[in-house]
Amino acid sequence: MPGHKGTKSPHPLLQEFFGADLHPADLVEMNPKIDYLHSLKGALLEAQQLAAAAYGADHTFFLINGSTAGNMAAIMGVAGPHQKIIMSRASHRSVYGALVISGAIPVYIEPEYHPDIEFPLAVNVETIKHLLQQHSDVVAIHLTSPNYYGVLSDTAAICHLAHTHGVALLVDEAHGSHLGFHSDLPQSAVALKADIIVQSTHKTQGSLTQSAMLHVNDNGFVNRARIGQVLSLLQSSSPSSILLASLDATRMQMATEGRMRLSTVIVLAQNARTMIRQMDDLWCYGDELIGVNNIFAYDPSKLIIRVSNTGLSGFKASSLLRNQYDIEVEFADLKHIICSITVADTESTVNKLLDALRNLAKEKFETTDSNNASIKPPNGLPKSVISVRDAYFATKTRTIPLCDAVEHILAENIIPYPPGIPLLVPGEVMEQRHLDYIHHLIEKGSSIVGMEDLSLRTIRIVDR
Repeated sequence: MPGHKGTKSPHPLLQEFFGADLHPADLVEMNPKIDYLHSLKGALLEAQQLAAAAYGADHTFFLINGSTAGNMAAIMGVAGPHQKIIMSRASHRSVYGALVISGAIPVYIEPEYHPDIEFPLAVNVETIKHLLQQHSDVVAIHLTSPNYYGVLSDTAAICHLAHTHGVALLVDEAHGSHLGFHSDLPQSAVALKADIIVQSTHKTQGSLTQSAMLHVNDNGFVNRARIGQVLSLLQSSSPSSILLASLDATRMQMATEGRMRLSTVIVLAQNARTMIRQMDDLWCYGDELIGVNNIFAYDPSKLIIRVSNTGLSGFKASSLLRNQYDIEVEFADLKHIICSITVADTESTVNKLLDALRNLAKEKFETTDSNNASIKPPNGLPKSVISVRDAYFATKTRTIPLCDAVEHILAENIIPYPPGIPLLVPGEVMEQRHLDYIHHLIEKGSSIVGMEDLSLRTIRIVDR
């Protein structure tokens, strides 16, 4: 029973923030109307069954700790200590967290950077085939598709490859929870029969932040009961009924109105893409992405907008849009801002974005050698000396200035955020090229997470 007992009103400031009294809805499993997430028997069991039917999966788990918990459960559900998983180096930090907890060993797909966007947007099917031949003891492949940029790999081919070799395909589809509800969008990994698919329902559909779903297809490569046990380990034993209800309501809305709403989204996004392409010094990527650097498809609702020709970095453009126009972009990198058109958008909200972009394009920001210069992300894979798990739990460590960390083994992560893709993880050696890139990101306004020292001046290393 929560301390407010559903009767005490929130503090006035909190109630003003909420816009209503949410305490009566903050129910717990002791209430007969509410099922228990970790021992389903009634309403939640039915809700998950309805979600599985709506999304086309054999089984669906509701997540209250986001796709972070889903990615961790997917890996922990199929791999244990010293078992190998093929995964993209450009995977979300939660995937690396799963390596720490499970003790699984990553077999990295080396990143191939897009020549213009300068990010590894998709993975090469032939590379995965080669890695499977090299590592016959792999137990799973983990794929991120679509990624933050809305770009997809050839999931169908990778799924076929995985199952032909007798291993599970796990897909981080956090940014693609809406794909299965419209035929003009790329196919969801659920429909393509991947084994575990993790979706952030809150990112593209409108459930509350932190709520997500994990879908399972029973292809014979995953123990569904094991996934449930791992999720009970990772998720709160006091699940929020408000988050769970938002998942169920979102499922109902998408099942009944999804195609109609997404039809509007697609038109709004395509019109916006066309208009942005006509603006001076701006560009919005589209069909020209397909076929370059292994890109199989892209989500048209994501607008990858290059702003660097205006003299702005993506980080600066994002800040200006927030502070001057009250517009929040999905995220920014050195050269781009990425905007998501969702079911919450209207012609009015999209026009507001377009007007703001026109104004930015007209301002003609001063272009200097400094803000034009862009250091490329370091090519190749970092040198790994000890496992992620062993480095993370190393007891012999010490803290040194970040500028002195070259040639040392790190005991913590260095993660530019967003998109949350680690540059270096525990157990890897920092090289001068990594340090140069970190300084470049900081200078351009990027956030770095994963380090214990929030000032980014020092870092913990393994003392050997």
